Amino acid sequence: MASSVIKTSTRTFLKIRPPLNLQSTQRRPQASLSTQKPIDTIVAKEAPNISAARPDGFSRPPLARLSTSSIVRNLLLSAFFTSPVLFRPAFYIFEKIANSKSAWLNPDRNPLLRAAIHPNQAEIAQTSSEIRRLGFSGVVLCYGKEVQVQGGNRLVGYANSSVDTMEAEIDQWANGNLLTLDMIGEGDWLGIKYTGAGPRITEALLQGGAAPSKFVEAMDRICDRAASKGCRIWIDAEQQVLQKTIDQWTFDLMRRHNRPGKQALIYNTIQAYLKSSRGKLQHQLELSQKEGWRLGIKLVRGAYINNDIRDRIHDTKADTDASYNGIVEDVLRGHFPALVNRQDTNLDLLLAGHNSESIRRATRLASSLAAQSKLKVVPEFGQLQGMAEDIGCELLQMADDVKKQSTSPPADRYTPKVYKCLTWGSIQECMQYLTRRLVENRGAASGMSVGAAEFRKELFRRLTGRYA
Repeated sequence: MASSVIKTSTRTFLKIRPPLNLQSTQRRPQASLSTQKPIDTIVAKEAPNISAARPDGFSRPPLARLSTSSIVRNLLLSAFFTSPVLFRPAFYIFEKIANSKSAWLNPDRNPLLRAAIHPNQAEIAQTSSEIRRLGFSGVVLCYGKEVQVQGGNRLVGYANSSVDTMEAEIDQWANGNLLTLDMIGEGDWLGIKYTGAGPRITEALLQGGAAPSKFVEAMDRICDRAASKGCRIWIDAEQQVLQKTIDQWTFDLMRRHNRPGKQALIYNTIQAYLKSSRGKLQHQLELSQKEGWRLGIKLVRGAYINNDIRDRIHDTKADTDASYNGIVEDVLRGHFPALVNRQDTNLDLLLAGHNSESIRRATRLASSLAAQSKLKVVPEFGQLQGMAEDIGCELLQMADDVKKQSTSPPADRYTPKVYKCLTWGSIQECMQYLTRRLVENRGAASGMSVGAAEFRKELFRRLTGRYA
C-alpha cells in the first residue's frame, strides 16, 4: 500500500450474511457447567411475562421493523445456506476465492470483480444510520486486515506493500484505525486486531515480551481518539500461539485507560471454545481487582478452530455451548469466585454471537435477576450485520416493551442493548474475515431453520393480516 492512509476508493465493507452449515450432526443441548439444572428451567420459573397480547408475548411482531425485501432476502439465504446439497460446494468456492493468490480469482486483482463494487464512506454511514433507525444501539466497525500463523511460524494474510519497516507498518495500521473511528459516532465501537499492524508485530506477538514502543504510542492515540468520541474498543482474540501476548498487551492498555467506577473503554476477548476459558476469566477478574482497573470482556465462542491448537479446544460443540452458557450465568449471578460477596463487580460484559438459545437464556436470566435486584453484571450484545436478524429484532422488541410497560424503577428492569458489526478493508480481507465467521458459526444453521420459520410467519402476517 503506497499511502499510509487507507483510501476508501480502493476499499470495501461487508454486511455479513447468514453462515453456511458445515456440520450436519445435531448436538444435544447441555446444562450450564455451574448448575445441575438447565438455565431454561430456571428462567421459566423466574422470568416475568412481558405481554400476553400475542402468542410470543410481545406487543408487536419483532420482525415488523424489517422491510419486506429484508424478510424475503433472509428467507432465500436461509434456504440456500441450510441446503445439504448447496452449502458445502458454496463454502469451498468462497474459501478458495478468499485466499487465492491468482490474478483471476483474487477479488482485489481481478478488474471484473472490482468493477462491480464502488465503496465509500457515505455507504458505511448510510448503513450505520439504517442500523440505528431499526433500533440497534449502534455499530461496531472493524478493519478486516490481519495476519495468521500457519505451520508453526509461516505468516499469511497480509497484502504485499512497499513499506519495509515495523514503524511504517504500524503507521499504516494506526491511520487505518483512526480513519475507522472517523466513520463512527458516539456510542459505537471500534474492533481491533493486533496482527493487522503487520508481520513484524505478529512476530513480536509470537516471541512474547513487551509491546514495541511505536505500537504502544499508536494504541494510546487510538484509545484517546475513541474516548474523545464516546466510543469503545474491543480487542479481538486471535490464534492461541499469539493470544498470551495479546492478553498481556491488552492488560497494559486497560491499566492506562480503564478507570474503576467508569464504563470500560477497552474490552478483551475470551473464547468459550477453549477449555481454559473459565480460568482465563477468573485470572483477569483477580488481576483487575488487585491492580485497581475496570475489566471489559467480550465473550465469543471462537473463530480459529480450523487453524489453531485443537487439544486446547472443547471436544464437541455441546461442550462449547455449555462453557459459554455457564460463564454467562455465573457472571450475571455473580457466582464466579472473584465476584462473590462484591458490591461492585467492576466488570463490563459484551456477549458476541448468534446462537439464539444462548441469547434468549441470557436475556431472560438478566430480566429475571434485575426484577429481583440480583443482576450483578448487565450484559450487552453484539452480532454481525445480516446474521441472527430474528433474534436481534426480538431483543429490540423486548427493549421497546420494557420501556413502554414497565412501572418499576430503572434499576429493577433490564433493557437489552444490541450492536451490529460491520467489517471494512480490501475485498479479499473482508472475504477472509467472513470465512472465519462462517466457520465460527457453522453450528448455527440448525437455528437458522427456526429463524426461517419466524420470517415465514412474518411474511404470512403481512400478506394476510393474520398470525400463522
